[in-house]
Amino acid sequence: MKKDENLKLYAISIDPPDVSKTFAEKIASDGKGVVGFPLLSDPDHKIIDTYGLRDPAYEGQNVYGIPHPAVYVIDKSGKVSWAKVESDYRKRPTNQETRAAIEVLK
Repeated sequence: MKKDENLKLYAISIDPPDVSKTFAEKIASDGKGVVGFPLLSDPDHKIIDTYGLRDPAYEGQNVYGIPHPAVYVIDKSGKVSWAKVESDYRKRPTNQETRAAIEVLK
């Protein structure tokens, strides 16, 4: 994010809040910075299912509900203006792709 930029960033997972907190602490322990946005918990995967992101590869496992990696840019009116969903958890949208989608809204 740029200084004084009016953006909000959230991450959503099926992890309970204590697991997300531990994960954020682990990330921060490398000294490169803290996670500066909320890590929201969706243990019943209601939001994940609303967006059709549940990964069927985990069906029958105790982690069922894990979503495909996705980034959504949502405008001020609440409309999804850009989305990128990956089927491979190792692939994520780049910061440049996401930034370009945000710049369109300005």
